[in-house]
Amino acid sequence: NPDAREWFWGKIRDNIASQGFDWFWLDETEPDLVPDGHFYSIGSGDRYHNLYPLVHTTSVADGSARDRPDFRNLILSRAAYLGTQRNGALFWSSDIQSTWEALRRQVPAGLGFTATGMAYWSSDTGGWQYPNGPKALNPVLLDPAGATAMQPSYADYPELFTRWFAYNSFTPTLRIHGQRPGTALWDYGAAAEPVLAKFLKLRYSLIPYIYSLGHTTYQTGAPFMRALFMDFPNDPKVADMGDEYMFGPAFLVAPVTEQGVTSRKVYLPVGADWYDFWTEKKYTGGQTIDVAAPIDQIPLFVRAGSILPIGVQVPSTATRQSLESIRIYPGRNTSFSLYDDDGTTNAYRKDRGKSATLRWDDTAARLTASTALPTGQGAAKLVRVVKGR
Repeated sequence: NPDAREWFWGKIRDNIASQGFDWFWLDETEPDLVPDGHFYSIGSGDRYHNLYPLVHTTSVADGSARDRPDFRNLILSRAAYLGTQRNGALFWSSDIQSTWEALRRQVPAGLGFTATGMAYWSSDTGGWQYPNGPKALNPVLLDPAGATAMQPSYADYPELFTRWFAYNSFTPTLRIHGQRPGTALWDYGAAAEPVLAKFLKLRYSLIPYIYSLGHTTYQTGAPFMRALFMDFPNDPKVADMGDEYMFGPAFLVAPVTEQGVTSRKVYLPVGADWYDFWTEKKYTGGQTIDVAAPIDQIPLFVRAGSILPIGVQVPSTATRQSLESIRIYPGRNTSFSLYDDDGTTNAYRKDRGKSATLRWDDTAARLTASTALPTGQGAAKLVRVVKGR
């Protein structure tokens, strides 16, 4: 109902946006009250049930565009329908259990979701339900002493949360949310805190890479978290693989989803060579290897022939971030579009962002940039070529 959508946006604008809130969380967009068996201005609720998330988010997106034309819209939405992504919506897997089984299910679920073309997906780190799981089957990898975020008997929850946080560090949206007394990194115990801080710093260092991927998605519609078959269609072994994925053109991510383990098998797709991100050891594609996975590492590989911009540490994304380095993982000629803009306005729609195409000539071992970097830095002094071993 157009009038109802206008009323809904008006309430948000006058009572929430007017108080200084920039973006909005539209929960229960399934909708919560099932429309089946009822009739609406658009038609039968039975027929248009699945369309609800699209028109729901559209009401906010259209209202924001009209009343805040220069301000970039963003919506956190619990449900989706094809086309919802054009409303500036992020999505997540809803109120999931805080268990290892739930973590395992997130990986293939996210890949299935992003394959629809809706690129921004994630899950509540550590699950949403109050953490009160069964007794650990294996010795825990993190001492739970000092943790207050779960039932005291759930001794392996800090380990679960840390593995989940590592995984979500390589999803489009990193979020912590759930039925817990606290959600700060120090609420998961003294042993977990420095490990979580390590992954958070890694995530921040990758913001130039991730933000550039977001701009490419805006231009092409292609997701940047994607199942391996999308990048390696000629490798039959990855056709139905749901526990590894690509995060942009550079990273292959293999989350740890089992309690108490410190290694896992990883398949490296054929058609590329791969560098272990942590050790920089080089591997030939088309093989399965045993990979060390201590609690402070997620199995992570970089495709040979990748350009990886690394940002300096900043306290938040509100701080302008310069580049610490441009890592080159040699192995083929390649390019990467580095992009940045003001982060809050719609100027990017008028091509007012800053971009530079970085090109690596593998034979000449030389990086060139099409123009000045968005940060204003010179590219040549930032290059670090990973040698491999």
